[in-house]
Amino acid sequence: MLPRITPILLFCSALASAGELKLISVFSDHAVLQAGDAAVFGKAHPGSKVSVKLGSSEASATAGNDGKWRTALAGLKPSEQGMDLIVSSGEEVFTAHDVIVGEVWIGSGQSNMDMSVGGCLADVVNEAKSHARDNGLRVFYVPHTPKAEAMEDMPGVWKIAAPDTVASFSAAAFFFGRDVRASIKQPVGLIHSSIGGTRAEAWGPAGMYDDIPEGKGWEEKEAAGVKARAVAFEKSGKKDNRVNPVWSNGPHMNWNGMIAPMVGYSVRGALWYQGESNAGQPEAYKWVLGSVIKSWHKAWGQQFPFIIVQLPRFKARKPELAVEDDGWPKIRESMEWIADNVPGAMMSVNIDLGDEKNIHPKDKLPVGERLAAVALQRVYKTRTDGEAPRVVKSERKGDAWVLTYDRAVTLKNDGKGFGLLAADGKWAFAKASADGVHVTVAAEGVKEPKEVRYAWANFPEVSVFSAGKDGLPAAPYRSSK
Repeated sequence: MLPRITPILLFCSALASAGELKLISVFSDHAVLQAGDAAVFGKAHPGSKVSVKLGSSEASATAGNDGKWRTALAGLKPSEQGMDLIVSSGEEVFTAHDVIVGEVWIGSGQSNMDMSVGGCLADVVNEAKSHARDNGLRVFYVPHTPKAEAMEDMPGVWKIAAPDTVASFSAAAFFFGRDVRASIKQPVGLIHSSIGGTRAEAWGPAGMYDDIPEGKGWEEKEAAGVKARAVAFEKSGKKDNRVNPVWSNGPHMNWNGMIAPMVGYSVRGALWYQGESNAGQPEAYKWVLGSVIKSWHKAWGQQFPFIIVQLPRFKARKPELAVEDDGWPKIRESMEWIADNVPGAMMSVNIDLGDEKNIHPKDKLPVGERLAAVALQRVYKTRTDGEAPRVVKSERKGDAWVLTYDRAVTLKNDGKGFGLLAADGKWAFAKASADGVHVTVAAEGVKEPKEVRYAWANFPEVSVFSAGKDGLPAAPYRSSK
């Protein structure tokens, strides 16, 4: 388990209620509570005692002067047996039926997280629908509800995985959950909250850049943009929704409407598939997404795992170029930097996947499987591999460049995908050979190369894979940054 830190965000009230007794909508029929200590919270009459019961587990709290209360059901064991979550305060009683206990993950980001199972390749869709109803795999879908201010609740319902429901589930999140469930033999609950086309800035709270030197003035710039849209909206007679001051890419607005209401709901971790909309500012992504992750941790009071989908291939360039300095290679590198430098952050590699002409690739099954592989290695520790091979040493030896990986690798595709920088400052295509953990890169006519790069393009050739049975692709790499 990752360390806990002090929470700073007060937990909000909800709309699922009986009179003054209120809980957020995630506490509803078919909910999945996190195994271990599961928080339960809401509002009640100020000063009143609140009792919480799930099966044989009980807890209590006293509502404060503001009516807020919070407690935890301690030591919950994973269980697929549906139980009633009963919360009572005086004569008021709230009941959520068929509640189970397992592992809870949030899936967030933009369109490729939002893409449903039904949008995947036909054989994948048919396979997903062929499975019988699985009472231990459930999804809570958060509708697209950006807001100007942090909300107390959000709409949504829990659905159980079944032939008639899976097509609407987030594909990346669902295939992740299915693999994790199959491996750990426990129920899995997925809270899906994403919107297509959104930048990372929309998914964190106001003030998240306060401690970031590079972010100085960022909040003010964002606020000015929102104000300008509000003025334009008023001038249009509130008819031009293109300048509505509340929109899905507005700063912090998806946090306000789609994340803030569930802060405090006990989860194991988060999955993140986003970055396409930030590819124009790839260096800034380090501190933008880094701030989002840290702000989520701060709000929850826990540095939970946050697994990033490193972007797959897209948008091929001219074949005569050995490397490209476009935004996509650089934002992939920023994702790797975040995984190495932000507590709790991790990354799955997908550089062999993707579609040359479609920013929404339909091969989401391996994306979900690789997210699960990282979680099973790093979080659940049920497997010894799962993360992609990484370069741990890089050095020039004569007219070749030698990369040392953290585990044995093998080459496919004739060792393509490498480029070497010659003394004249021009990049040349190179070939590679592998021997255990070492990959030697050389190019005809290139003497004493200055730099090496691998898979450094929007849609690169890919050849380096782990030699183990997992066969995971190695991440893109450059020797000089």
